[in-house]
Amino acid sequence: MRYTRLVIAAGVGTLLLTGCAEDAPEGADAGASVAREVVTEADIVLPVSAYFFTPEQQALVDTAHSTLASDCMKRFGFDWPVTKAEPVEVVSRRYGVVSEKVAAEHGYHMIPLAGDDHARGAPSGRAKLPPEAYLVFGAKGPKGAQAGSGSYRGKDIPEGGCRKEAERKLGLEKVQNPKKGKIGLLSIDFSSFEQAQKMPEFIKAQDAWVSCMKKAGYQHTAFLQPGEKYTLQGDSASSQEKAVAKADVTCKQDAKLATVLLRLETQIQNDYIERNAAGFAEIKKDQGAVIKSANKALAN
Repeated sequence: MRYTRLVIAAGVGTLLLTGCAEDAPEGADAGASVAREVVTEADIVLPVSAYFFTPEQQALVDTAHSTLASDCMKRFGFDWPVTKAEPVEVVSRRYGVVSEKVAAEHGYHMIPLAGDDHARGAPSGRAKLPPEAYLVFGAKGPKGAQAGSGSYRGKDIPEGGCRKEAERKLGLEKVQNPKKGKIGLLSIDFSSFEQAQKMPEFIKAQDAWVSCMKKAGYQHTAFLQPGEKYTLQGDSASSQEKAVAKADVTCKQDAKLATVLLRLETQIQNDYIERNAAGFAEIKKDQGAVIKSANKALAN
């Protein structure tokens, strides 16, 4: 079973962000956006999202990476399978649960989807390959052996193994650099969340949410607390969890908490992008190059 990947609030972990890396214009305007009213999780789209691959682009890159890695492995005599990745639906939980429908059906739990996992890297455990194959690929070797180094049967293993060779051919080392263009792409995504929560407008909205939840019979002092409590309880949401989630959503809507938070974060991120326009344009350029390399790898 496959689960939707979540864009979770800073402090819990950001797993995936979406945006257009190929078609949007370069420069500050490529990431600029205007905050909207938050009614569902789909409304939570921040300016820096435009500087990450879309699910479709990520699937393309992952498939190309798997193809290039497989080609490399064949040079060493290994039949390394190619994984065709599929786009993964993204559900934002950055502000917790904000949709009445999600709260009623899933509480704070992830939404299950049918299908295979969206993944890149080593083949599944069912593949019968010798330990040496994983050394060549770049995975962790047996008994502490260094992976992706040295030689195998007289052939030099690429630096970092076939996995890293495939990344270099796609140009991913540039895109994955967290300090590309002397800016912190991931750090601003996290820090804007923290900065926004210190602003008076948000504090007022959260106080209203706390008061609303108290009237509903729930004692919470911060808006992410309910999700932190229930997310890992069991494989699915209990009736109690769903009740809390529904009250949570109602109070968020009454206090306009998610809408306020999105507006504040959007302002912070837009200002940061404008101040660092050259760096963000460089990210766009590198992402476009990766997409072209991925298409080329799959066309051969």
